[in-house]
Amino acid sequence: MTAAPGRIAAIVLAGGASSRTAPAHKLLAPDATGLPMIARTLRAVTASRAEPVMVVLGHRADAIRQAAAQGLRPDPLPHFITAPDHVRGLSRTLAAGVRAAMDDPSITGALICLGDMPLVSAELLDRMMAAFHAHPGCPGVLAMHEGRRGNPVLWARALFPALMADQGDSGARHLLAQHAPAMPRVAAGAEIAADFDTPERLAEFSRLFGGS
Repeated sequence: MTAAPGRIAAIVLAGGASSRTAPAHKLLAPDATGLPMIARTLRAVTASRAEPVMVVLGHRADAIRQAAAQGLRPDPLPHFITAPDHVRGLSRTLAAGVRAAMDDPSITGALICLGDMPLVSAELLDRMMAAFHAHPGCPGVLAMHEGRRGNPVLWARALFPALMADQGDSGARHLLAQHAPAMPRVAAGAEIAADFDTPERLAEFSRLFGGS
C-alpha cells in the first residue's frame, strides 16, 4: 500500500512593521469592500487544502490578529503565533512559523505565504500542493510566471531546520539558490509578484474586490 501524503501547512507571514507605507500599515488597509488586506489574503489561504493555517504576527500583533479574523469562518480560525524576535527581520518571523509546523510530525511541507499578497488564489496553492505530492522527495515547489519565480514557495519538511537558521531579511534566498533546480514548477499569473508595499500600491488595493 502507498502511504497517505502528509499534511501541508500554510504559514502566512504578517509580522513586519510596514515601514514603506507608514503611517498606514498595509495589512490593515481596506479593499473596496472594507475588508483588511490580511483578511483578504487569509480568505484564499483558508479556502485551500492547506492544513493547518498559521499566521505569524509581530509588529502591531493585536490589531492584525483582529483584522485577520474579519470575514473568516469562526471554526476553525487560523492559528496565531507571535514571533518574539520579529524586529530582527523577516527570517525570524519565518522561523517562528516553521518551528510551529515542525512541532507537528504529520506536517510534511509548508507553503510560505506573504500577508501582503492578497491576489494569490486558493487554486494556485492547491496546485502547488498537488505538485509536491506528485514528486516525493523533492525539496519543495516553485510558482513561476514568465520564467520568474514568486511567492508563495512550498518547502519540504527536510528543509525546515535550514529555514529556521536563516537571519535578517534575506528570507530563504540562499536556500532557493541551492535547491531551486530540483523543485517542480507550477505555472502562475502575475499575482505571485503583486504585493502592496508602497502608498501608491495601497491606493490601488483600496479599489480592488468591489465587484466580488
